[in-house]
Amino acid sequence: MNYKELFRRLFTLIASPKKAWTEISCESPRRDVMGGFVYPLIAFCGIAVLLNTFIHKGFSRDVYQPALMEMCSYCVALLGGFFLSAWVIDILRQKFLGHQSDMAGSQCFTGYAIGVVFLAEILAILFHQFFIFKWILQFYVLYIVWEGSEIIFNVTEDKRLFFTTIATAAIVFSPAIIRLLFNTLSKTLG
Repeated sequence: MNYKELFRRLFTLIASPKKAWTEISCESPRRDVMGGFVYPLIAFCGIAVLLNTFIHKGFSRDVYQPALMEMCSYCVALLGGFFLSAWVIDILRQKFLGHQSDMAGSQCFTGYAIGVVFLAEILAILFHQFFIFKWILQFYVLYIVWEGSEIIFNVTEDKRLFFTTIATAAIVFSPAIIRLLFNTLSKTLG
């Protein structure tokens, strides 16, 4: 996926989730969502961390290591959050919906849904005044997952609210939990 397509897909997910999920459902099931969507957004987040650090603290020699540690913290949290969320959604699909295990399908769903969380992180890093906007965008993930659960996984109406709530919680909170663990371990281990 080229970057123009990446941002078009992200914008469509935000502006019209139903249309975006319909487009995604028509694509091949093994689409490279990680290499074409998730990894580039995580890289943009890492670049945003470095830019923010260098803009606010300058380019002194003492800034490089903390800037790289902060970048690693965000990238590990977002990547780990993606994989943890995909795993939770796959387990949820098996136990609650009675589907067969399909990690590739769960990763595809999670990858597109978590894209809004990545965008929120990038905006909050670059523009600190958008911190409240970050939480609004992350709350919007609930609607994106709501629409996607019906189109991608054919979740019935009676199970849709529970599935959407648990999947959204996994998508929104997994990166934050992993970042907290990473930062705690980094400080503890030196």
